[in-house]
Amino acid sequence: MNKTAGNVSVVIIAQNEGRIISRCLESAAWAGEVIVVDGGSTDNTVQTARKRGAKVYNNNFKGFADQKNYAISKATGKWVLSLDADEVIEEKLAEEIINISSSKSPCDGYYIPRKNLYYTGKFLRFGGLYPDRQLRFFKRNTGSFEGAIIHEGLKVNGTTGQFKNALLHFTKPGVKAHLDTVNRYTGLEAQKNVHNGRRATGYTILIKPVSYFLKHYFLKLGFLDGVEGLIYHMVSAHYVFIKEVKLAEKSGFKGVKLFATILDKGKNRP
Repeated sequence: MNKTAGNVSVVIIAQNEGRIISRCLESAAWAGEVIVVDGGSTDNTVQTARKRGAKVYNNNFKGFADQKNYAISKATGKWVLSLDADEVIEEKLAEEIINISSSKSPCDGYYIPRKNLYYTGKFLRFGGLYPDRQLRFFKRNTGSFEGAIIHEGLKVNGTTGQFKNALLHFTKPGVKAHLDTVNRYTGLEAQKNVHNGRRATGYTILIKPVSYFLKHYFLKLGFLDGVEGLIYHMVSAHYVFIKEVKLAEKSGFKGVKLFATILDKGKNRP
């Protein structure tokens, strides 16, 4: 691509992403600067980023919002595009970003539709997975991320618009990687929920995973994505189950024991 945008900073947070970060960096080569904030990688993430010309900073991971705000603080461009290491900017999206950044934009931030690709690289269109709009492109002095350890969100002080072209999200190369993510993220979610005073019960452990699967696989037509859709939504329901179990574990299974006691009393009624 011949066009460039000197006033755009692409910021990426990463940790042990050496296997995938190259394509993310390559897709951002048109930007005025690319910044990678590393949370303590033990693989070749840092070396790969530097080899690709990125500015690399180290910052101990305290949470996704904190890490992304640290990355923004290192940016110098008028506009910032915040990415994860498993995301890739399609050429048409890059052109759209360049055109907006070089014009008098009426907006301070832009939502970008995101195509989620799983396992075989298949684009999962159904089950609530598309257009999956993400607020990621914004004027540097107007935006910051909010949230706890996980599930951060960008807040822009000003008006927002929408891009037409999509960001590619190569989330999971296979079931093992998906399950590894489940294990990591459910631990973080349990930690966040304990902090917020939430407790899991036997009811939530039973109902929430089933409710998720019925909603996304049937009501939101996830079954139209074929075998990949089935696997994805089964694993995602498993995510909800493990999240509730870990939350219950952190409270000594008090809510679960109470639920079991109520069930036992119901069974023992004459």
